[in-house]
Amino acid sequence: MPFAADVAVIFAPIHKQAILSFQFHRLPAKQFPMAKFKRKIFYLAGFDPRGARFYHRTLADQLATHNATGAAPLHITSRRKQGDDVAWTVTDDDGFIGEHTFLQWDDLVRSHWVKGPFALFLRMMVSYWHFLVDVDWKLVREWPKGTKITLYMPGVLMALLPPLLSLAVWIVLQFFLSGLVALAAALAIGVGFAVYLMHRMHSLWLLRFVIFNDWLARGKTDPDVQQRLRRFAETVAAALDEGWDEVQFVTHSNGSIMAMPVMEHLMELRGTSLPNNFHLVTLGCCTPLIAGRTDARWYGTTLDKVGAGDFAWLDIGSITDGACFPLVAPCQGRAISRPSRLIQLSPRWFKYCDPATYKARRADKHETHFDYLRRLDRPSPLDYIGLTCTAQSTHQSIAAFEAENA
Repeated sequence: MPFAADVAVIFAPIHKQAILSFQFHRLPAKQFPMAKFKRKIFYLAGFDPRGARFYHRTLADQLATHNATGAAPLHITSRRKQGDDVAWTVTDDDGFIGEHTFLQWDDLVRSHWVKGPFALFLRMMVSYWHFLVDVDWKLVREWPKGTKITLYMPGVLMALLPPLLSLAVWIVLQFFLSGLVALAAALAIGVGFAVYLMHRMHSLWLLRFVIFNDWLARGKTDPDVQQRLRRFAETVAAALDEGWDEVQFVTHSNGSIMAMPVMEHLMELRGTSLPNNFHLVTLGCCTPLIAGRTDARWYGTTLDKVGAGDFAWLDIGSITDGACFPLVAPCQGRAISRPSRLIQLSPRWFKYCDPATYKARRADKHETHFDYLRRLDRPSPLDYIGLTCTAQSTHQSIAAFEAENA
């Protein structure tokens, strides 16, 4: 199936929404003397072929919804190039400035995006073999049940659905067609329908996620991946000298796995003790997926260095999100599994949703995994707007959330 059609089926289209937008040219933070609070946000997305356009539009839609409630308005600029990345700025009417930099690696995602059902099936078999024989099952037993189902179920479906559906179709067709013709037609219909069902369930995206992380664990990804991660570290390191009140390195999903080498390189550049205004924020963290691989020795070494670092780390994971490892130690199995300044919290979406909304969100597992980037029925200090688009520091947001959910 062509790539464009593949992505179109997997990801539902986002409707355009008019938003207040103005041009804002980036200046060093020190040139904003009247700003009430200046925050720099670096965002690292998961294994997602959609790029900055999608994530900019997602935030713009959330801000438009926020503004429609009558709350103090927030304004977002259009996208603009910032070196090799993409940036936009969020402001309020009281002097807050939040500059967002989208760290681009969606081009590398597309280059590692396996196309075609047969190529996907073959690579899936190899990857799941490694996720069966090269994992520490003592660590896997600590993973939430929903996470284990989400990880392994797509492989089971891909292995069983095509032959079972083909067999059922062949039993029916043999009464109408000759032997070989019936068999060929049954295979075509069975495989095609199985692929369609898995598209609808987002299972093919999960298969590609598993394949990519198997390649990553075994050091089989394109060398450009590691080079890109080093560049990200250099970009973040430069911002630490620009006078921002706060610098956030925010990751989502597979982005948390990629963030560990970035943090390793960042500490090589800036030392193991990072400034107090720096915060690593992992949303829907997936690092145990590679931490549990016995053959990913390079990643274990990286986690040891990250675990020994001195920096603020906020990890937010929901137990209703099967596509992450909620509240599992991010450096699981290492000498320091929970770094000293790590705070792990559940977003407690059920408290910020009406019951009907919460029930609907839980039913759609794919959308649940992206709710970290949304504001639900009621504002939360730890939703994406609360964390990145207000003059409240990350420490203050955590304190406010804990007070609300004592």
